[in-house]
Amino acid sequence: TLLTLASKQIWPQVLTVAHLKPDRLLLLHSDDPQESRGPAQRLKRFFDHTQLIPRGGSCLEIIPHDDFNAIEKRFDELAAQHRLNLGECLLNFTGGNKLMATAAFRWAAKRGLRSFYLERGNTLTWFEPRDGDLLTRSQQVDGHVTDHLDALALLRCQLDASELERPGQTLTLNPRGKALPEAEFFKRANNGNPLAEFLVITGEADHESKAGDALEFNTAAVLLKLGVPRVHRSVRLKVRSTAGISSRRPHAEIDLLFNWRGRLWLVDCKDRQPAENFVPALRRHLRSRLDPRADELLQRIQDELAIGQTKALKEDLLAVREAGGLLGQIICVRKAELPDEVHQFARHNRIELVSKTELVQRLRALLFPGRPATAEDLAQLAATPTPPAA
Repeated sequence: TLLTLASKQIWPQVLTVAHLKPDRLLLLHSDDPQESRGPAQRLKRFFDHTQLIPRGGSCLEIIPHDDFNAIEKRFDELAAQHRLNLGECLLNFTGGNKLMATAAFRWAAKRGLRSFYLERGNTLTWFEPRDGDLLTRSQQVDGHVTDHLDALALLRCQLDASELERPGQTLTLNPRGKALPEAEFFKRANNGNPLAEFLVITGEADHESKAGDALEFNTAAVLLKLGVPRVHRSVRLKVRSTAGISSRRPHAEIDLLFNWRGRLWLVDCKDRQPAENFVPALRRHLRSRLDPRADELLQRIQDELAIGQTKALKEDLLAVREAGGLLGQIICVRKAELPDEVHQFARHNRIELVSKTELVQRLRALLFPGRPATAEDLAQLAATPTPPAA
């Protein structure tokens, strides 16, 4: 039996349940609807639907959040109520507020339960009472243990202020895509050839084709060929309906969404030149007619448009913080080279910028960090011109 403290971040629950495979799960939560009770209810629905817990094996239990002694007393009540064999129980105190986690940890130590805390790097730190002492050890959780879980189900579990307005399309490789050798497949991707013919596409997106559709399909195809089980495209979110007020209009659209290595990944694709790049061309055409004030105005317009690049990344950050949680990852695929300040902003906020011309190489590096470079990577590096020495 696994006792776990629920909170807004779902991955400490999902990863540990998938890793430990308990027979029973007690989702412990406070009465706070946003921070604890709501997430616990969504987690129960998720576990029941995905059958990570045997049918009927999960239940919700409320505990105090602001009284240390009352929390420990409540744990004793739950142990008696559920007739728990404490020697066969584990406690996950990664969630909850600090008071709840500390009280739960002390209760487990006093009652002889093994407990653990999951760090962001998927490292489990175990605490085992033995002979009046508390032994600790570390264990790595393989994030791929959750790769089979559907990203949309995980998204629904994580979302609080928003809900799905449209699930979009589900993309997988068709038999031709699976059979085509990687070298040939990725050569086509690097050459910019359309790859939608290698995809099975189900569900609905916008009826009108857009200029950026091809880049989204190609990015998804590369991800699938690299090993991602499925990719969702054109997922739209709307504000969650409350108090009888229903929102129909979407407030955010996710170009691509997938689950990989214990986290949700959101991909934003833009296959066009930034708007600010048009200003220098306009200045060249009007050079003979521009007075200094007009030229200054054009420069201000260019600067304002350039801010839009960082603004788009900020919008992606807001989306991933709600949809992907603390472990969410953003990839921005771009056709045009971006200014240095945009790269700097991305680095500070753990946003991965991927050039359309390096799609295969960069996505492989992101999906498989630490993997030795392939012959293809080395060949591409050798072909890259070396800047002249200063």
